[in-house]
Amino acid sequence: ISTLATKVNDEALKEWQTPHLPILTNLQLKMSLIEIERRRKLKQQKTMAAQRDQSTKSKNTKTSSYKNQEAAILIPLCTVQGIPSILFTRRSATLSNHASQISFPGGYYDEQLDGKRDASSQTNNGHDDEDRLVNTALRETQEELCYNTDQLPTSSLISILGRTQPVPSMQGKKVTPIIGMFNYDLPPHSTSEFERIFPGNPDELDWIFTIPIQELMDGETSEPLERWNTSYSDDKGKKRNAVLGPAFHIPECSKKREGDKIWGLTAIVLRPLLRKVFGPVLCGEGGGGNAKL
Repeated sequence: ISTLATKVNDEALKEWQTPHLPILTNLQLKMSLIEIERRRKLKQQKTMAAQRDQSTKSKNTKTSSYKNQEAAILIPLCTVQGIPSILFTRRSATLSNHASQISFPGGYYDEQLDGKRDASSQTNNGHDDEDRLVNTALRETQEELCYNTDQLPTSSLISILGRTQPVPSMQGKKVTPIIGMFNYDLPPHSTSEFERIFPGNPDELDWIFTIPIQELMDGETSEPLERWNTSYSDDKGKKRNAVLGPAFHIPECSKKREGDKIWGLTAIVLRPLLRKVFGPVLCGEGGGGNAKL
């Protein structure tokens, strides 16, 4: 671990520290990057061992580089019958990655669909233009929720309120949370009216639902989180000194499955936003009150 830590220096951290609201502390960011590097090394070792076993020689073989791949997610604020809430999705069980996990809408940046990087708009510290990642988050949201853009153009349905610093996925990809607000008061997610508005893409998800912000705050818990574990007893990755990360309870409803919870990257992004922004602003000081948007 100490060898890996030397690779994650202050210069490496600057790449993730844009002038926006931070999701991770410097220590959490560093621990995440160390764990990502450890997994990359382990995968590289396994690949090389497999090649030796198969007597495969390839001098030009390189491990996958995720440095230039980016993604954006939308944090969809909304009101449901006047109650400040957040919209979530449950990914389809047939997906190859993160199947059946509770997520925010989002996906990978596509230069052709979302706009090219604008070198002229880069800041002094190298952070590029913002519109393209907003476009990514909105495009992916529409593709997943499948709302009718003829009746509800995205520009009138969702207002963008801001963004945060990017956070690393466990593959090292930059994921930028974009904070948005549905401009219309929504019906409860258990109603047919809600399903008519957001029928959903069955290839990508199998449930779209909302949770009141107050219930999210009241239902916060914790569980061991691999990305912040930096102590191992051997090269096989056997963990010790487990570090706890956030998780959130999902209220009971007919479509909830056993094991459904908000955890991983979704919970990591959600917790500081609830504590620093959404709770105080939308639910009053200390998370109480009955403020409406």
